[in-house]
Amino acid sequence: MYKWLSLLVGFLYIAFGVLMIVYRFSRIIESNIAYPLGALLVGYGIFRFVRAIIALKNDN
Repeated sequence: MYKWLSLLVGFLYIAFGVLMIVYRFSRIIESNIAYPLGALLVGYGIFRFVRAIIALKNDN
């Protein structure tokens, strides 16, 4: 169950990072902070997603 949840959380990190880059939440976060933070969230989401896929493959 934890591995599937980790897969979902990785996807959510990627989605939130993309939303932050695209929409920039201009009233809350400035653009010079939103782009690096969005890229960091996407990178961490990819890391969690790949790690969960590897764990699921090793489990079978």
